[in-house]
Formats: sequence, structure tokens, C-alpha cells
Amino acid sequence: MPAYRSSAEADVRGAVVDRLRQRRPEARIIHEINVSTYGPNRIDVLAVSPVEIIAVEIKSAKDKLDRLPKQIESMKGCAHHVIAALHDKFLVEKETGPHAAHFERDGKFYLKTLPDGMSLYSSRLSYWVFPEVRRALGSASHDSLEKWQLPSQQFEAALPAGAIDLLWRDELAWLCGSLGIAAGRRSTMPEMVATLRWHCNGRELTKGICAALRRRECVEADAPISLAS
Repeated sequence: MPAYRSSAEADVRGAVVDRLRQRRPEARIIHEINVSTYGPNRIDVLAVSPVEIIAVEIKSAKDKLDRLPKQIESMKGCAHHVIAALHDKFLVEKETGPHAAHFERDGKFYLKTLPDGMSLYSSRLSYWVFPEVRRALGSASHDSLEKWQLPSQQFEAALPAGAIDLLWRDELAWLCGSLGIAAGRRSTMPEMVATLRWHCNGRELTKGICAALRRRECVEADAPISLAS
């Protein structure tokens, strides 16, 4: 575990990675990756499949939620799906009936739910509450926070336009070469990005961006995966 990472964060991160490996066994897991969409930001965990990217922001018990909305928007700009993994200390209490309750206090029933402004049914966004446990009192009661949800993989969905900003200069040059796009030594990153967007369709860019990230040498990640793997 890196020195800058707390044990509180490591616990959440470990559980998240385990679930991603279960749901996306073909994905390469990359930790701490920079993205410039909607302002500079660092993504905690990236799961990169051949044609899909999932981005994860982790909020442990030692974190705050003030930056989370902007972090989510940034990740939505470059990934198919975003996960906000929150420690359950961020849940808020709301009074409810006995059938939906998570606990009883002074004769009243309460449930724990996401803070205002967060919805379990947001498009392209999932909230995973750590630890993944059942909180409802009744054995037959529905508990919307009990299971970590992740949509089935979409095999014909192009990445958002900002995904290309995840790539380094040499990766853009490699992508140009692999797609038959002319790019010289003096080509700048904005020039290569503009040329790729003009000449290539969503399928080509999605597969190319994923391939570049899967083959990248990273400080903390699964072993690189080449196109032949």
C-alpha cells in the first residue's frame, strides 16, 4: 500500500477492486490516473476492458464529499460508467415506516440513505456504500443499498469525447499509427486529437483508447495487456 494511502481508504479500495474483478474479469485495473476533462482531476480506480471504461471515486471514512459532484462530472466525461464508493458514515438518517426501517430509536423508525442530491438511479452512475451489508431490519424488506449494482457491459457504446484526454502524447501517436492517421514527430497533442476525431468513428476510438490504456506501463496497476493477449 502506498505511503500516502490510509488503511481506511485501502479497505474500501480493496472491496471495490474485488467486485470489479468479479463483474468485469477481463478488465485491467489501474490505480490513480489523471484526467483533464472538466478540470484537472485524478481517478482513484479505472477498470479498462477492450471496449469499456469504468471509473471509480473512493470516499473513505476520513474523506469529505465537497468535491464529489465535480469529480463525478469529470469521470462521466471520459468513462462509460462511474462508481462513487462511499463509506457508510456519509449516509443520513430519515424517518420511515417499520417495513423500510434500518433501525428503531425511541419508538420511531429510521432508515439510512444517500445524502440529498444523490440518487441510486442516476444515468451512468452507481453509488456503492461500504461495507456492503444488509441494513434493513425486516428479513423480507427491500434494502436498496444492500447490493452493489453495476449495469451489464455495453459492447456497442462509444466512449465520451473526453476519454481521449486520458492518453499521453506517445499513446496518441501510437493510436494515430494503428488507425492509419498521419502524425509526425512535431505533431502536438491537440493536433493529433483533432485529427483522430475527424477521421475516426466512435468504435475505432473506443477500441483504440482502451487498447492504449491496457498496454500502458503504470506505477500501480495490473500487468500491461497487449493487443495479442
